[in-house]
Amino acid sequence: MTRKKNHILDALNSIAKAQTELQSQVENHDKIITSQGQDIARLEQQVMKLRNQAIQAEVASGERSDAVAKKYGVTASRVAQIAPRKDFHRPNPN
Repeated sequence: MTRKKNHILDALNSIAKAQTELQSQVENHDKIITSQGQDIARLEQQVMKLRNQAIQAEVASGERSDAVAKKYGVTASRVAQIAPRKDFHRPNPN
């Protein structure tokens, strides 16, 4: 009977150890996922900024809003929000 109890205790100790190791791995993976999510969010912001700058440059060069919208997969209204024509056609104050 004592021998059975030792095997059961050994098995329970092994399970507890495995659970602790698994929890540690899960916590490490959570940290990695959080970090990667933050990296992705920063990259998305940079891509959006570059896209908006490209849209502004094309509008400033005289491209039609509908053509720019089609090229960048946005609506003409969104192009107007990103690059209002009045900003690019103001008289030079000098």
